[in-house]
Amino acid sequence: MTAPNSAPLEKPRFTVDLDKVRRNIAGMADKFQRHGVGFRPHFKTHQCAAIGELFRKVGVSAITVSSLDMASYFHQSGWDDITLAVPVNPGQLEAINRLAGQTRLNLLVDSLETTRQLNDSLDVSCPVWVKVDVGYGRVGIRWHKQQAILDLIEWIDKAPRLELLGLLTHSGHSYGCRGRGEVAACFEEGRLRMLELKRFLQDHGHEVKVSMGDTPSASLAEQFEGVDEMRPGNFVFYDLFQSQVGSCGLEDIAVATACPVIGKYEDELKLVVYGGSIHLSKDSVHIDGERLFGQLALPDGKGWAIVPLQEGKLTSCCQEVSKIQVSPGVFEQIELGQCVYILPVHSCLAADLYPRYATLDGDLLERFRLFS
Repeated sequence: MTAPNSAPLEKPRFTVDLDKVRRNIAGMADKFQRHGVGFRPHFKTHQCAAIGELFRKVGVSAITVSSLDMASYFHQSGWDDITLAVPVNPGQLEAINRLAGQTRLNLLVDSLETTRQLNDSLDVSCPVWVKVDVGYGRVGIRWHKQQAILDLIEWIDKAPRLELLGLLTHSGHSYGCRGRGEVAACFEEGRLRMLELKRFLQDHGHEVKVSMGDTPSASLAEQFEGVDEMRPGNFVFYDLFQSQVGSCGLEDIAVATACPVIGKYEDELKLVVYGGSIHLSKDSVHIDGERLFGQLALPDGKGWAIVPLQEGKLTSCCQEVSKIQVSPGVFEQIELGQCVYILPVHSCLAADLYPRYATLDGDLLERFRLFS
């Protein structure tokens, strides 16, 4: 296959800079090693066995996924300690039981009803985390409902086919923060709430581990005392939204969608690319009061060079095409049919649109697909 920079593109291509991926992985692994925290990365962002192998090279042996099908995919790739980081779906109890008999499958529960159903369906012992909500407001038992959490943990302790691991949370509200100070404060609030709950359970005779994780906190926080493991995922690629949070710089973003230019309109300083919401996702970010769907980058040797936001921004994203407002200088550089790159707003969703990724060397990386 021809690399994106060297020939016209037939259609949009999700492109991965593996050097940046390796750097992002190594940086996060080193950070947690220095802090003495377990590293259980979330694979929902890359969903790719080949990229998963890069984590093994920095000593990762346990992973997180977002679906049972994804757990099966990575189990087939040799991973044998997998946390499914969504609460148990009663409709998948038979499938859970089958996979739990083949690998260490760590599950999440946040209700006694589902926990009972899970225990009754299993043929083998299965590790479970109790999902706690420390402020995000999505799923989990609220951290201050200590008695409810204690009641569930005591039931798990007595269940014949369940093994209690501890308390797990996801501080997803950190995505609403901006800058190191806000992110660190958000994470610290959640950490202290988890430790308060852990002490409460210790007072009642239960020793539990604490699992936390989100990319902003993993990237920017420095206080992890009492946390047994972290589970960031987006950091492997990063994206435009994470750069706005402050989790990364634009130079850390390891993926971009290569798109052919199919329209130039000089009076409007507008480019149109073949690459729309089905290639980029429809996620957007507000910067300086303007809704944007991505940022322009231009081919630069083997990779891409990022164009300053005010000189190349996606202002409109339709199903198949997108509109890019550019500066006069950028407009003059670009020819019809040329490949340009779009930095994604949300790399997890953009990556999920493709059955495979292209590397800068032109290789193809197959990835997990639920529907084939």
